[in-house]
Amino acid sequence: MVVGPRFRARAEVFAAAGLATVPHFTGVGDAVEVDPMGQTSVPGLYAAGNVTDPSMQVLNAAAHGTRVGAMIAFSLADEDVRAAARPSGDQTDWDHRYGGDTTVWSGNPNGTLVHEVGNLAPGRVLDVGAGEGGDAVWLAERGWKVTATDISAHALDRVAAEAGRRGLDVECLHRDANAPDAFGAGGYDLVSMQYGAVHRTPDRRGLRNLLAAVAPGGTLLVVGHDLTPMREPIDVAEQTRMFDPDAYLGVEEIAASLADAPGWKIELHETRPRPPGAASTHHIDDVVLRARRLPS
Repeated sequence: MVVGPRFRARAEVFAAAGLATVPHFTGVGDAVEVDPMGQTSVPGLYAAGNVTDPSMQVLNAAAHGTRVGAMIAFSLADEDVRAAARPSGDQTDWDHRYGGDTTVWSGNPNGTLVHEVGNLAPGRVLDVGAGEGGDAVWLAERGWKVTATDISAHALDRVAAEAGRRGLDVECLHRDANAPDAFGAGGYDLVSMQYGAVHRTPDRRGLRNLLAAVAPGGTLLVVGHDLTPMREPIDVAEQTRMFDPDAYLGVEEIAASLADAPGWKIELHETRPRPPGAASTHHIDDVVLRARRLPS
């Protein structure tokens, strides 16, 4: 039987990828050699369908692909279990944003932070979602002992570089706010989260981590975008929204939790115009929450 150009090209691709192939008994060309689970001779690379058996018809190939897809899922789950961690899509996204050469934000401290904590005595402060460190370095310059935390290691590299350039001591903590015991308990006189993007979870872990980090007598300051305009109806035929505000921990949810929690006093909860100096200007108003954890 004469082997057609499609099968010759396929064999060349297999060889370039380092895949082991075997002649198919029909004589139509080579097929990728796989084990019963679809694993090829290249670790982590699977194959399915008629590249493994050119005689397969559509339904058989589809069924084989489904089975091999399940094997891939099991393999990935096994890697997660062995590593005792699941890679975060949020981390990948933010690392990509901070991985370039240009700055993402203005480098200025948030005006609301400056206004709200200017009269507080410096102590230990946790900056949640520190980004490039505009708030962290401002606090450090005013005598605070700063721990800057972010889900992105690239962001923290920028914080460390800027702190070093200014001769400041800023501790950088690579941490997901939803990680178990992300920030420890009661260690900070001020916990600040400015425009934090913390995913909501059924167990409200991010919220619990945030509140737990505040020391007795300490202050929690949370500033978020006023997302009221994003809840207004739209014509889906002309416009789509890529952002779901309900997917993230919001200021209103934090305030509602504190209102029912013993040992907390809400000192300020209001919507106000966004202060000038921010890198992005498409949000007009901010929601500001300042609360104090009462001494035990």
